[in-house]
Amino acid sequence: MKYIYAILILISFSTLNTSCRKFVELDPPDDRLTGSTVYSTNETATSVLNGLYIRIGETNNVINSLVTPYMAMAADELKNYYVSSTSQYTQLYQNNVKSDKEIYWSTTYTLIYNCNVAIEGIGNSTKLNEQLKQQLLGEAKFMRALCYYYLVNTYGKVPLLTSPDYRLYTLAKRAEVSEVYAQIISDLQDAQTKLSKNYLNGDALTLGNERVRPTYWAATALLSRIYLYNKLWAEAESAASIVINNTALFSMVPTVSVFLKNSSESIFQLQTVIQSNYALFDARTFVLTNTIGTSSNPASISPQLEQAFEAKDKRKTDWTGLATIGGVAYRFPYKYKANTAALAASKPEYLTLLRLAEQYLIRAEARAQQNNIDGAQSDINAVRNRAGLENTTASTPSELLDAVMKERQTELFCEQGHRWFDLKRSGRIDEVMKVVTPTKGGTWESYKQLMPVPAFEIGLDKFLDQNPGYN
Repeated sequence: MKYIYAILILISFSTLNTSCRKFVELDPPDDRLTGSTVYSTNETATSVLNGLYIRIGETNNVINSLVTPYMAMAADELKNYYVSSTSQYTQLYQNNVKSDKEIYWSTTYTLIYNCNVAIEGIGNSTKLNEQLKQQLLGEAKFMRALCYYYLVNTYGKVPLLTSPDYRLYTLAKRAEVSEVYAQIISDLQDAQTKLSKNYLNGDALTLGNERVRPTYWAATALLSRIYLYNKLWAEAESAASIVINNTALFSMVPTVSVFLKNSSESIFQLQTVIQSNYALFDARTFVLTNTIGTSSNPASISPQLEQAFEAKDKRKTDWTGLATIGGVAYRFPYKYKANTAALAASKPEYLTLLRLAEQYLIRAEARAQQNNIDGAQSDINAVRNRAGLENTTASTPSELLDAVMKERQTELFCEQGHRWFDLKRSGRIDEVMKVVTPTKGGTWESYKQLMPVPAFEIGLDKFLDQNPGYN
């Protein structure tokens, strides 16, 4: 992987600002620390994971800035105005991605490599506080599972690498999807046994209020999603119920408050790293003011998404905005509103990676698949009622599954790739995209539900092969 030599613990953090330090609370290791010393104290070992979160918050990567706009462009959520045949946005929008483009492959493997280094280093250390050691191992395994979730749903078969031996990264074959999911489940189940049930401060030991470190609840919430994707209905229902039933920590909040930092709906968030010109990437990309059709503000909400909202839906009122540009009104995603550093400082928002509403929809789908009509209706209604809508009228398993997909479309739009992944896993992608892609200027073929393995990576690794349909 072309960035794989960028080892996290050797990065200099001298430029970190006050906002970063509020989370970290400890100075990360400087560039003179070596692998043999970084895991020798509680402070420096903790700084490895803190540094990983900072790295994710500062750089363009699948978690922080790429999966949401990329997959929203590929699906039926956005209307692209940034016209360039070489642009990733344009190619994704027209469902015509070329293999010379990289849809967060190597940057995600860099994060996985960093997790693998941490897992080995922390696991082998004999000098760490045992409670801290378990927490940090759980965090690293959770983050590795999250990365592989994005990769396997974007590319299908991918190399499954769990070793920090960098030589393996250019000699790896693609593992079967089932093998990747087995590793994800294993990592998350192990993380459940290691992670705290309380939110922790930057030292990963003392109790805190920031929801920016992985917890037992985050591992359980992601596991419920993975079970759902693998049609393990009873397991998905059980895992979602564990999170939903923790009413002391998690509750549905008004739509205007969902994406604020430390919202009680949030299960796991990524803290915004505010620099002089930095605000949350989703806000900077989606919020329209004076321009549209640039690489910075490429798109508005699609007609398909706008029409999916019912009358009086608070999600349309509170999570979309309107901008008039050149006499034309454009509706845009407005879940995150702080598109400037000043706004981010005055009304902090954190990127929400896991939240309670998804758990209700996971459980609703799992219950419908198990013919639990009343239970599925109750969970759908929890989401609909918060949006100001009446109870669902769906009353059969088939109707309930359609109702869940409709709620996922309007609840989770432009959020971490949910719509694209939902269309794929439900088997509805061909039906939807055969209609939508021609309106976007492209043609749809079923193989396009998987992105091409980057040609550059195939050139580096003779054991890699390409997804069918791509050159």
